Amino acid sequence: MDKASFFILNIFLNSFLAFFTVAFLIESVIFLFRIRQGRVAATLRMIPIIKLPLDLCLYDFSRWSYAQGINPLNCEEGTRILSVMLGWISQVTDWLFLPINSGIQFTVPGDLTFTIADLIGHTINPLILKVFALLLTSFTVGFVIRKLFLYYHSLTALEYLAKNSQSLYKKMRNSTLSSCIRKCGVKILTSPTLTGSPFVAGLISSVVYIPNHLSKNLSRKEYEAVLAHEIEHVRYKDSLVRLTLDFIGTIFWWIPTKWLCDRIEEGQEVGCDLKCKKYGIDSNDLASAVCKSAKYSINTPNHIFAHQLAKHTILKRVNILLQPPSIRFKRMRFTSTCLAFGIAFLVIFLGRFWMF
Repeated sequence: MDKASFFILNIFLNSFLAFFTVAFLIESVIFLFRIRQGRVAATLRMIPIIKLPLDLCLYDFSRWSYAQGINPLNCEEGTRILSVMLGWISQVTDWLFLPINSGIQFTVPGDLTFTIADLIGHTINPLILKVFALLLTSFTVGFVIRKLFLYYHSLTALEYLAKNSQSLYKKMRNSTLSSCIRKCGVKILTSPTLTGSPFVAGLISSVVYIPNHLSKNLSRKEYEAVLAHEIEHVRYKDSLVRLTLDFIGTIFWWIPTKWLCDRIEEGQEVGCDLKCKKYGIDSNDLASAVCKSAKYSINTPNHIFAHQLAKHTILKRVNILLQPPSIRFKRMRFTSTCLAFGIAFLVIFLGRFWMF
């Protein structure tokens, strides 16, 4: 049977199982360590998606039972073992040594591994398996080409928008914010034809667009709050992060990553809101600006490289902004965050789940 087709079947099924396993583990870490919605939670939730292409580098073909001509279905009963690993100083691959080795895998005698996809593959007609592998590859290439075309179309639309926009000059008294805008080289543009909420556009994201009609309805403090929020998107390169996650989701199109991307986007928005305090922005002003932006964001187009106000995040963002700040457990939160990152990246991100 064709090894390439067998491997493609493994990628299809194993990535699906690994994604939900890792997502469950990450959500468990967030819950157990009481990680609040925000920048930290968003970073942790990126792991299941970023791990999808990483897993392709963690397959160990030297231990693949199929490559050694062994059919797991023909092994004696009791010799097939499901292993849940968590060990120290172990070799994951021939080229990568990690301090912690974790994962879930099936093994047969000889320390060889197999997967659920291997079991299914041995029961499928070789011709059907080849057709499946060909179709999966063709669909993936087609979706990637389509996405690249959408990226090009979005970039062209933003270039046209930039040419037909003008700089927005509005008086500010916040010296900290003004200094940060100059330091980051951020341009603030507006246009009478621009609709929706304020947004940051582009990959490196150095342009902030504010609709003209909205800017006229924002008070000075609300306007400064909007800029502070958008500057945080620029500083953290959120547009580039979202593009990367979107492209990975396109390659692994059979995996439902949309719901997780929505949670990540929500965390980024909340994180930017909370960081506005360092500019001296009052939470009430930002909450008011969010509500006014929502009013002008009904049925507005959204480009791939221009992330406008997400409707599903409004209520949670406003509630978090209006909550009184709690500093009682600040040191404890820092410790729990460090522990959560350690477990998430050393144990989960570098783990091998459901693969050979």
